[in-house]
Amino acid sequence: MKIFLKVVLGFILLLVVTPVFLSNKFSMSRSIEIAAPVNDVFVKLTDLNEYVKWNPFPNGDPSNTATVSGEGLGASLVWKGDKTGEGKMTISEIDTSKSITIKMEFYKPMSGEGLVKWITSAKSESTTEMIWTFEQDLSYFQRYFGLFMDKMMGEHFERGLLKFKGMIEASK
Repeated sequence: MKIFLKVVLGFILLLVVTPVFLSNKFSMSRSIEIAAPVNDVFVKLTDLNEYVKWNPFPNGDPSNTATVSGEGLGASLVWKGDKTGEGKMTISEIDTSKSITIKMEFYKPMSGEGLVKWITSAKSESTTEMIWTFEQDLSYFQRYFGLFMDKMMGEHFERGLLKFKGMIEASK
């Protein structure tokens, strides 16, 4: 019985102490090249009604709803779904033809905040690179999630970028 208690106590101690050694920040990004001029790409990114069309996160959640309010700076999208949870994204900064910063607010299943950036750069007159980044500060025990968030979210980012690319290139 003493050995069992020591093992359990050691395991609990390990769970409590390990986050000290894990990063309190999470950051990831994915990129894609799109066969379209940077202005054509950028204008679609500033309209959250367009984002609804290529947003990869509601896939597999038929209960998901999205409501867009406003246009450009200050525009927001509120979502709710059984699998996607609840949250809000708000365009907080626009650097014309360069980047869009979006404040992310997560309400359910876990509360939190993060920042999304969509960064565009012209590779040529007819080709644009788009980078999608996500950054989040992690609370003490959320640091465990930081170990696998890139893999978990990366698939969604890649699927969304491919869908966005297809949408932009098909509209030419």
